[in-house]
Amino acid sequence: MGLTVTPAYRVVAKFARGARGLPREDGIDYLERNLRAYIHHQFSSSQTVFPELGERSAVSQLGDPEVEALTRALDALEEGDPKYLVEEALALSTATLPRPDLNARILLLPGDGESRVLVQQMKGVLGVSFGSQVMVLFLWPADGWQEWLAYTVAHEYAHLVRNHLFPRAHAGGKLIYVKTQEPETLLDAMIAEGVGDAFANYQYPSMKPPWAQALHPSVEAGVWPKVHRRLGISDPTEIRRILFGDNDRIPQWTGYTIGYRIVRGYLQKNPSSTPSNLVSIPGRSIFEASGYTPPEA
Repeated sequence: MGLTVTPAYRVVAKFARGARGLPREDGIDYLERNLRAYIHHQFSSSQTVFPELGERSAVSQLGDPEVEALTRALDALEEGDPKYLVEEALALSTATLPRPDLNARILLLPGDGESRVLVQQMKGVLGVSFGSQVMVLFLWPADGWQEWLAYTVAHEYAHLVRNHLFPRAHAGGKLIYVKTQEPETLLDAMIAEGVGDAFANYQYPSMKPPWAQALHPSVEAGVWPKVHRRLGISDPTEIRRILFGDNDRIPQWTGYTIGYRIVRGYLQKNPSSTPSNLVSIPGRSIFEASGYTPPEA
């Protein structure tokens, strides 16, 4: 099978045409109902262990679109040829990090054009990898989306490979590593994101993801004690709070920024290593060998 790119936004465009003429809420319900069925089928055929999560993610990322605005956005995406761009980015990533035993489907879906996070912060591209079998790319034709699409593909490809090497499953409301039966921790998640950004930045060195450098040194020094004492937590909700921030005690993108700096520290201390090498190294080992210390406040 290898890596297969599916322009699923074309299927959503068909659903959008079917929703034309319906009252607004009926049209949204029609889109959501058909999208759920389609995603369920896609995930079932991929035999991923995250079908319900994938379905919920697709519906939540679509939002409550106005049908005509969605149709225009889908037309703009089609003109930008995202399938070609994704295949090109995958060719570059697989040349750098070959994994012929990896079988995955990459789904291209529209995101929520009313989402400030997607359109402004993520530059019109949001990637999610479900295990090692499915990568979903949520798209919106924001300024620069094509450049960020290539970067995001590289980032998520690193996740697919890492998930292939360290498979996880849901158990008791947590993600559990299949081989060790230990839960995924905040440290694991931070390092995984740091490795993804290091790998993507290696492919596209001109790109400067804001989430990887979101903290002023004084802010990083101030928040590190809170992060450090939680490195071993395995509650997915708490992990997400630290990764993304909570608009309160944890600044935005805290986990992403510190995870990236830990990975960069590892690479600096181990100059013979590359981001590709890090994909197969456990998070705790990367952290301990990174020599990471927060900046002086």
